[in-house]
Amino acid sequence: MLTSMRTRLAVVVAGACAGFLTASAQPRIEITPFAGYYIASDIYNSYYTSGAGTTNVGLTNSFLWGGRLTRNLGTTGVELSYTRTGSDVELNNVLVGQPRANLGSIDIDSFDLNFLGYHHTGNPNVMPFGEVGLGFSVVHPNIDPDFVMASTPDPDSRTNFNFNFGLGTKIAMSEQIAARIEGRWRITDTNFNTSSGLWCDPWGYCYNYASSWYNSGELIGGLSYRF
Repeated sequence: MLTSMRTRLAVVVAGACAGFLTASAQPRIEITPFAGYYIASDIYNSYYTSGAGTTNVGLTNSFLWGGRLTRNLGTTGVELSYTRTGSDVELNNVLVGQPRANLGSIDIDSFDLNFLGYHHTGNPNVMPFGEVGLGFSVVHPNIDPDFVMASTPDPDSRTNFNFNFGLGTKIAMSEQIAARIEGRWRITDTNFNTSSGLWCDPWGYCYNYASSWYNSGELIGGLSYRF
């Protein structure tokens, strides 16, 4: 009887250990390189000039790329993310005297801490999720010299706080590889008041900030490797 009980206990313990080891071996960390499409918006609005009209200064939509390191915890996850994008800076309306629409370019490096919540579906290979995060963006402007007044210093790099939110889906392709598709909206604090006058070009046109919060979108696809 005692031997039988010991045998049963050993089986239960062995089963529990096997279950623990199996659970511990489940993929929980993911590395995801990604690429996508950056949806930009206006930065400046010009003041009205009699006989010339107004124009806006904005960024063009462009390519983006980056990577994520994600720690999954059941139905939730936390991740570190890096995103790089580069856009042309353009006028939407060339005013009298201005030589062209393109003013230069700008590069943006964004660093985020994101929190994910997963939703299980009837298909175990498809995992929708929602996400919210916060971080900062480092902006590197490169404005053409002929659009900068001699008395005005060249625009320099700035670091701005931002937060983001989005929806996405992971589609398992194997035990370790999954496709990840998502849409994200990012809101960046420019640290300037809306409509505050900030910049005048050499042709006498002055501009103010379109908004104290710069809005941009990101459509992203990548492959996640689990280990």
